[in-house]
Amino acid sequence: MNDLITDLVISLTTHLTTYLLIFITTAIIYFIFTQLTNRDTWENYGVKQVSMGRLALVDFKRASAALMEEHGDTVGITRGEMTLITRDLELLRHVMVKDFNNFVDRMVVMTTNTPIEDSLFFSNGQDWRRMRHLSSPSFSTGKLKYVARNIESSAQKLANILEDCAGKDVLVPIKHITGQYTSEIIASSAFGVQTDCLGKEDDEFTHHAKSIIKIRSKAMNMLILVMFRFKWLHRFLVKKLKISFLDQMSGDAYNYFNAIIHTAVAQRLEMEQQGLERPKDFLQSMIVAKTKGDEEAAHYTSDSQEASWEQLPKTMTDRELIGQSMLVIFAGFETTATTLQMCLFLLAQHADIQEKVYKEIQKVVSSESPTYEELGQLKYTEQVINETLRHYPPAAIITRRAEATYHYGSITIPKGAGILIPIETIMMDPRNYPDPTKFDPDRFSDENKVKRDPLTFLPFGYGPRHCIGMRLAYLELKVGLVHVLRKVKFELNDRTEPRKGEKLVTRFQGIIVIDKPIQLQAKLRNE
Repeated sequence: MNDLITDLVISLTTHLTTYLLIFITTAIIYFIFTQLTNRDTWENYGVKQVSMGRLALVDFKRASAALMEEHGDTVGITRGEMTLITRDLELLRHVMVKDFNNFVDRMVVMTTNTPIEDSLFFSNGQDWRRMRHLSSPSFSTGKLKYVARNIESSAQKLANILEDCAGKDVLVPIKHITGQYTSEIIASSAFGVQTDCLGKEDDEFTHHAKSIIKIRSKAMNMLILVMFRFKWLHRFLVKKLKISFLDQMSGDAYNYFNAIIHTAVAQRLEMEQQGLERPKDFLQSMIVAKTKGDEEAAHYTSDSQEASWEQLPKTMTDRELIGQSMLVIFAGFETTATTLQMCLFLLAQHADIQEKVYKEIQKVVSSESPTYEELGQLKYTEQVINETLRHYPPAAIITRRAEATYHYGSITIPKGAGILIPIETIMMDPRNYPDPTKFDPDRFSDENKVKRDPLTFLPFGYGPRHCIGMRLAYLELKVGLVHVLRKVKFELNDRTEPRKGEKLVTRFQGIIVIDKPIQLQAKLRNE
């Protein structure tokens, strides 16, 4: 026993020493870099340059919001590179839509040895266009209607489990349960993998889906934020020295998904050779697109420097196929599970709104299973989802990068500069949404929406690079709410986390992180 304790202490000391050495080395390099390097400043480009300050190491989202509140809607920082932070809607309209071709790329925010860095979200330039072209058919209306059957089955199971929790007077660990719900949908709809963990222990697929991106301690997150100030060092440590704890993706999750995706691809190619019917899921769509693109590439002889985009073959590498599959797993699981969690939490806080959603469901949905058309008629339910996304967008910040120097009024954005778009700050701006902290779904009524600039609502981005899975997310959320709210209602009390009247504490780590997992009280509808 003593030997075990000694080994544990040595292990912890070693890790702490490693973290400390990296942090000190990084701080020294950064000090030398800032003191001895002649850098360009935003003042030369008509933008007020500001310092992020120490708050950025704790909460970058809050720090950027505070800077704009103090210095105006557009400010410049040099966190290792020229970065413009703006909530100027007209400037953003140019960046995200009107002059999109100059701002196709995102800033580099992911440092990993896994293929997810080659997925649609993180790809740039022609690679992004190619991946978007290949991925879009997987999210067509026809595919969504097919997927709706899997969503329906999982939503029924979710409702039954929550009904059981209500009957037993057991608090609901809401993110755990909603995560199982979305994981089961993604497993079956995207990869033909059948899971059965709803209300039970997480199975292997769900366990790795939940851990695919590392959720770090506050101290470790501060170290990563410091690393972002000079990405070349972070990249060197992860890519060259293979320091795994600085990799933002889980190596275990990658190994697991890499194995099952390779196995599934091999099985489907064998099914094709045997003339057997293959699943109609996301993975199959990607395999078909890749196969067609490979055939085009094999017969392609034109000089790629002279060929137009339309003439170029549209295919992907095996690494890109794995990376895009991993992105679908993470995005399909995490963002929708988080939104459903926050939606149920907000409904528990606002019993009157919860009752209004229930009454709409009862009025619109005429049978046990809602039709695709009925889901489209759940207008108030969608307003509640949108107001949830306004309060708690799964990703609070998105980015772009200038391909060429760009002029907007008195502002110049130099070539290569990053643009940081604080979407949560925009959606909580009282100029866009009066009394912004109030939960008010009526903000998204047809009458009120037409009065606002569409760029004030950005949970899925905007323009050509908006989230490709947006309609799938709404489908999962609506079907889940229909089945759940017909059986149970949620509330906060002295047993729940947070308790009734307490404030929910969240922090930003690329995604929403809640220090104390939400636990809600479910009550039977017929009580």
